[in-house]
Amino acid sequence: MVKTSNKSPNIISSSKESILNAASELFSEFGFLGVSMEDIAKRLDITKAALYYHFRSKKELYLQVLDRSFNTLIKTINREVTKAKSSNEIIIRLIQGYLSFGSKEKNLIRSLLLKTPDMDPEIMNHIAILRKKNNRQFHNFFKMAFKKDFTAKIDLKFISSSLLGIMDRLISETVLSNKKLNIKRKTFQIMQIIEPVLKVEINK
Repeated sequence: MVKTSNKSPNIISSSKESILNAASELFSEFGFLGVSMEDIAKRLDITKAALYYHFRSKKELYLQVLDRSFNTLIKTINREVTKAKSSNEIIIRLIQGYLSFGSKEKNLIRSLLLKTPDMDPEIMNHIAILRKKNNRQFHNFFKMAFKKDFTAKIDLKFISSSLLGIMDRLISETVLSNKKLNIKRKTFQIMQIIEPVLKVEINK
């Protein structure tokens, strides 16, 4: 049962952004099927009519929540990797940024990683598109990292997909077990795995 907010309607704004924030929190906790538009309205202390003013359906709201989360993920990682001064540091910041975001943003990660048999086909298709975008972005990050050190012998697309798979597995296990992820330790372990392939020295 979703708890209602104790705040008054005058304090909580019924803007589109506040609706997305509240919906994201509820979807992260209860999943798409476990949340209704009424639940979201109660969380914000507004009417369902106010929700439907901005969103035609729960599905539309959910898809926008996923898109916003994905865009935030890419911006977060971009911000991190642009601070890096070497190929090695780009990969480390890439791993740390993804693991950190994934540990906090359960809604996007659950949707990208956990398949729900009774999920709406349109939502499943949208998630599949986001997965492809995610893979493509990681490939681009790797090309950025090895712009100067790239060799034809290295299949960056395969390596970036493999790295993404390793991190997704770690995040999904963390989400399902509700355990805290030791990001620094896991980053070091992942770098040890990919170091022989990338031939990147690890700053211990």
